[in-house]
Amino acid sequence: MSARNTRSMTFRASGGEAVTALEEAARRAGMQHLSSDAATGIFVFTAGRMVLSFGEKVTARIREVAPGTVQVTLSSNLQFGLGNIGRNGASRDRMGDALAQLLPPAA
Repeated sequence: MSARNTRSMTFRASGGEAVTALEEAARRAGMQHLSSDAATGIFVFTAGRMVLSFGEKVTARIREVAPGTVQVTLSSNLQFGLGNIGRNGASRDRMGDALAQLLPPAA
């Protein structure tokens, strides 16, 4: 994954708060939950109408960087199919913008 397909943000929040906010940010961005692994902090969402065929897939990684502080890294890639007419990273950016409205930034 290249840096240009990645967006990282740091927030004052617990891991649980970050997961809850991430789910709400995905909903606000029109994303569907595809899979998650709470043990590794990795969550996958899709913006496509057909879950694996079209649209953009966004992978979120949540990790605690200090007590009460989490880093959320969003990465994206387009899924191949006829629906790939959008800008790569648009869903990631919408989701990141929504997340930034839900959690306070780390100082």
